[in-house]
Amino acid sequence: MSTANRKAGAHDSATPQASAGLFRAVLAGPGRSLAEAFANLERAPGVQQVTRHRKRHLLGARVALTPEEGQGYWELTQIGQDVYVVVENFAYKDPRVEIIPGDGLIQFYFKLSGDLTMEVSRTEPLRLNRPSLLVYTQPAGIDLQEWTAPSARERCVAITVRAQFLVENFLTSIVDAPPQLQALIAGSRGQIQYCQLPLSTQMFEIATRLVDNPYSGTLALLHMEALTLELLCTAVAGFSGLTDTPSQEYSEHDLRCLHAARNLLMKQFAAAPTIRQVARAVGMNDTSLKRGFRAVFGETVFSFSVRCRMQQALTLLLREQRLSVARVAEAVGYSHQTSFATAFRRYFGISPKDARPLRSGLAGRIISQSTSKNQIA
Repeated sequence: MSTANRKAGAHDSATPQASAGLFRAVLAGPGRSLAEAFANLERAPGVQQVTRHRKRHLLGARVALTPEEGQGYWELTQIGQDVYVVVENFAYKDPRVEIIPGDGLIQFYFKLSGDLTMEVSRTEPLRLNRPSLLVYTQPAGIDLQEWTAPSARERCVAITVRAQFLVENFLTSIVDAPPQLQALIAGSRGQIQYCQLPLSTQMFEIATRLVDNPYSGTLALLHMEALTLELLCTAVAGFSGLTDTPSQEYSEHDLRCLHAARNLLMKQFAAAPTIRQVARAVGMNDTSLKRGFRAVFGETVFSFSVRCRMQQALTLLLREQRLSVARVAEAVGYSHQTSFATAFRRYFGISPKDARPLRSGLAGRIISQSTSKNQIA
């Protein structure tokens, strides 16, 4: 669990394209809240396919990108007065920046693909460009920024709920919730709180079904409601897999070191560094690095390193067809091809040689599901 005060970001001076914002700016104007954006769904220009299910108190609509902006759409669904669902399936041609005002709600952000950066960290923005689950709460009066990279295909599901709804529908009581979830429900005045959890295969599959909703009209709303509740169940259950002890507060120096360790592991694949080498490179001792990394990022240093290397190996196998498997193994830090093949099969369920024909479509999604088996945050 981490906390953060809002600070001025590197993208405060946005380009004209970036300052056009994301769906909140389109629906309600710059700096408007999520609730204000949903309140304008039925009267904002450019909104398509507005649908209601009055008996179940469901409202849905689509906001499509113009050809000048890019490709894709935002799918927005409101469930009663307590749940807002935003499905993202788009790619903007230019970077986009949006200022998000605090509203005291809790958001579960299921990242499938894309490249989005959120200014939630006290030390540096949090870049989400791998399958991951980010849960955060943003108190009223505290703004944050988020921005998208140009041409990045965003496929994500954001479920935002009122804390009381979470307690009344998913927990016996707040005292029975895991410590990290308790902290998010309680909130913290003047600070953004966030926690990264493993994105399980089950979460990935449900979120993918939400993005690829096969229905239209009222059936689409019912499908969205059912899968949203199922996805929230898996997310709440995911907190039980975290350490039982509350996460300690980390100094800005500690957080800076932990982010540096994470960045190092994401970039150094060949001759993969040991935990001791990583700790020495970022100025921490081994124990503090291992404990802090798991608390802040939701997984161990070793498991994160393996996932980064396996994803890099998969990328090379699919994009660099002329590279031999042995060369790919060397590129991700394996001196022996057999050791690499064993690790690859253990992680993806297929051999490196068998991965190459599977370059798109359903096969690509199967590989992505395997990638998210534990977490890539």
